Amino acid sequence: MQQRFGPLATFAAGHHGLFRWSDAVAAGVSEQDLRTLRSEGWCEPVGRGVYRVVAAPPTGHQAILVAVWCRAPGAVASHRAAAFIWGLLGFSRPSADVSVATGRSQPTGGAVRTTLRLLPGHVTVRERIPVTRVARTIFDLAGFEPLERTKLIVDDALSRRLCTQKQLDDVFFALARRGRRGTAAMREILEDLGPGYVAPASELERSARRLFAERGIPMPAFEVHLGDDDLIGRVDCTWREAKLVVELDSQRFHGSRLARERDRLRDNRLVAAGWRVIRVTWEDLRDRPDEVVAQILAALARAR
Repeated sequence: MQQRFGPLATFAAGHHGLFRWSDAVAAGVSEQDLRTLRSEGWCEPVGRGVYRVVAAPPTGHQAILVAVWCRAPGAVASHRAAAFIWGLLGFSRPSADVSVATGRSQPTGGAVRTTLRLLPGHVTVRERIPVTRVARTIFDLAGFEPLERTKLIVDDALSRRLCTQKQLDDVFFALARRGRRGTAAMREILEDLGPGYVAPASELERSARRLFAERGIPMPAFEVHLGDDDLIGRVDCTWREAKLVVELDSQRFHGSRLARERDRLRDNRLVAAGWRVIRVTWEDLRDRPDEVVAQILAALARAR
């Protein structure tokens, strides 16, 4: 391709192989130039005023950006498309979900959703794609996904620090109203979280929480840093008054030799500081839950 088309190629390379007619004009490409590029097979139209560089491989992000650019100005990826972009739990496939503010004209067709409130603070750009932020994405999903699935999405997003509980609260109070999809589900989820909630860091932790609740074990503090000036480290479950720690050993985070050595050293420091440490694996929770419960209850009873 001629050197004078280089700026357009650079732009497309940074936008998933895509450009708009307005981008071509900004790069100094005329209408005749664009016709030439099309006839030579360098690019092809993929939507109204949107073009793809033929050599660019098709990707999920590319498909979402096409959906956004084919809509009205101010359109953003939302709902399942936004969940895919952010890598939320259970959304590994792209979607064409796009939100636009009510009253903006747009072509018909596609998964276009209008909204009365698409606030600036609820929108950002990720991977060069305008997209709703994680907290807003979760509120939108809550209107369409089953409640239990939405709870898992919230826990996963919080544990991975994709959003904060305050951000979820802020979006809820900005959008919630009677009859609005997602309001009832998010109200229940946020009420269940309560102040100071710490999300489970893994499916293993979710299973442990469920077991504790079902068996009447007092709920511990999760993901707590122990130690004062001499910081011992973060532990999974802590009953401070009983000086009891339960560590949840997943193969992913505790399976290597270095991880086991680190765990051993930390356990020794905890025991030296007067703590009792119980280690629990996925197999323990699945195959020996009664034994796990008995050990924890016995340790709590001895501390009284």
